[in-house]
Amino acid sequence: MLKRLYAINFIDAFIAGATTVLVPLLMAERGIGIATIGLVFAAAPLAKALVRLAGAAIADSLGDRIIYVFASFSNLLQALAYLVSTVPAGFAAGKLLDGARESFIWSVVRPSLMAAAPEKKHFAFADLLSGRFAYNAIGSLAAGLLFIYGGYSLPLLVLAALSCYLVYSSFRLRDFHRAASAFKLSDFTPFGRSRKFYEVAGVFVAGSIFYNAVFYMLLPIYFKLQGFSIWEIGLLYAGYFLLQGAALNLISRRKVGTANAALAGAAIYCAGLAGVAMSPQQLMPLFFLIMPFGDACLSMLWEEMNYIVGKTSSKRATDLAVVVMPSFFGVVVASGLSGAAVAAVGFAPIFALCAASEMVFSAWCVRLSRMKA
Repeated sequence: MLKRLYAINFIDAFIAGATTVLVPLLMAERGIGIATIGLVFAAAPLAKALVRLAGAAIADSLGDRIIYVFASFSNLLQALAYLVSTVPAGFAAGKLLDGARESFIWSVVRPSLMAAAPEKKHFAFADLLSGRFAYNAIGSLAAGLLFIYGGYSLPLLVLAALSCYLVYSSFRLRDFHRAASAFKLSDFTPFGRSRKFYEVAGVFVAGSIFYNAVFYMLLPIYFKLQGFSIWEIGLLYAGYFLLQGAALNLISRRKVGTANAALAGAAIYCAGLAGVAMSPQQLMPLFFLIMPFGDACLSMLWEEMNYIVGKTSSKRATDLAVVVMPSFFGVVVASGLSGAAVAAVGFAPIFALCAASEMVFSAWCVRLSRMKA
């Protein structure tokens, strides 16, 4: 069952890696402006915010399997939506489904692993994440290859077929995690939590608010405007995910400390992003492929913060959903405004804001790791 859980996650990651490359470029290809693309991309975190709590409550009450089934169906429907969409509303529907898919699967994967491997702490999440990054890489690479032979339609049809297999596999999964008590509406309240809980919510806002908009929306478009083809962009993202997964696997095995991960993560990630923004076109790939080594350290910090919240909780899925709610709404706002901001002032200021937010995230994680309660 644990192997099946990993397989479901890896196929989901393959699909996510492919759509990361395909969707913003497909929208630009079909004549949708960058400001509108920003508004469309805001749909995903909005759906994540709306779905995450419901998915967590169902998982805590009824078990994990039904949520994996919902995530698999969302993958199928989003691939079909992108396949037929020609207007912003159609792509927005796809991004809503993508946000729902991400919320469903992440509402259960951490509680599932905590239940299946409690002795590994947050390093178990890092192991799974490293595998997901590897399949993100394969998905990005496959998107570029399939595009060469069949345009945008072929890779999207392949993703739809893989989603059908995910649905089948999810139905065969057993429940790993279920809460000790029945669901109550008060489980969703943010009030009466510990100081550390509120600070973790804040650190998640800092770590994601500009990161998501830059990495998943702006950078593919930026590379295209600099003259890179979709195959080259797919190759870059494949390399990024592969290096991030390898680096994360290494630091999780060596159990790198929080302070070292924070310092290295912020320094390497921000240096790479600055290089992408300021270097000539021929050096951009080099700087882009420096970033994942820092990103791996930042991912480790993110999982440590999740572990801080979930380790003593009887309703892990719900508590882990509540703590990320502010970050989801922050990403909605940032994604919605980033496209218009780029159209007005260019890419560099948004990249700078992203770098600054990751520095704050890293320093805050170190503080939280040292708090007693």
